[in-house]
Amino acid sequence: MNRLVHRIQSYLATPSQALEKLDVLGIELSQRGIKFNVRSVEEDGEKYLYAESVDYPRGYISATGTTKEDLEKELKDAIFTAFEIPVRYCDPKRITFNPPLNSSPLSATQSLTAREERYVTA
Repeated sequence: MNRLVHRIQSYLATPSQALEKLDVLGIELSQRGIKFNVRSVEEDGEKYLYAESVDYPRGYISATGTTKEDLEKELKDAIFTAFEIPVRYCDPKRITFNPPLNSSPLSATQSLTAREERYVTA
């Protein structure tokens, strides 16, 4: 029920409310970033990737995925959810990871930082 109420509120959010929350997200990502530890987990014969924030000041953000691409998508969604960004304003291109999650093989534990993608305009 809570999820349904949240989704309805998300669709009813005004553009100014959404922009305010996007500003908070942008400030957090551009000033500090959010650091995550990513590790490979095997449980009941199933392998998956697990990422958990290590320095998020309001608790923690976590996500799982069966592939790096899936984990990246789920992690971006978790970040938008943590900042209460209305669904229709979520743009995955807004968040990048440093180092890129897909760029290297995953060691036992990998650290990465979520940052805001900066666009250069003329």
